[in-house]
Amino acid sequence: MALKENIEALKSELNTQEELLKNIIQGERFFKKHKRSIAAIALLALILLVVYNVNGAIKASNLKASNEAYKTLLVFPTNEQALNTLKNKNKPLYRGFIFQEAAKNGDNASLQMLIDEDSTDVVGQLAAYKLGQSSEIMSDFAALQSGYELMKEGKIDEANLKFMTITGSSLSELARGLEHYQTGKQEK
Repeated sequence: MALKENIEALKSELNTQEELLKNIIQGERFFKKHKRSIAAIALLALILLVVYNVNGAIKASNLKASNEAYKTLLVFPTNEQALNTLKNKNKPLYRGFIFQEAAKNGDNASLQMLIDEDSTDVVGQLAAYKLGQSSEIMSDFAALQSGYELMKEGKIDEANLKFMTITGSSLSELARGLEHYQTGKQEK
């Protein structure tokens, strides 16, 4: 019996080794058949990795330069070089700074320039409000504030009706967030 068991164990071990050898040969054939494709994929992955790292370094450099320019502008608001750097490296921060200075100094031409560049973003809408033009964001802000007060009073349905009137402005996401917050709070 022991001899028969040893022969069976030897057979199964040989079968396992045979399968392993067969798989190695198939893998080698696959690699030889597709080595150009595999090399191209590896090269593409390497290129994408380099581009990703370079892009990250450029973003970090731009962020650092725009932060330095903004710090300079806070101390010296008329520094043209820092203003140009901020405009080229971080347009939203540039627009915010221009709005801040124009609102502080009553510079209506700069406020109008902000509206002309982009009247749909928050800065453009705040500039329109500052100039006395109709501003969707301010009416949306009033609705948001009213809805929030209703929400604090526990009038959830009325607050949600106020939040639903806020559409198309940058405050609509905040209103949806407050709606979801209240829905989650009611479920508890």
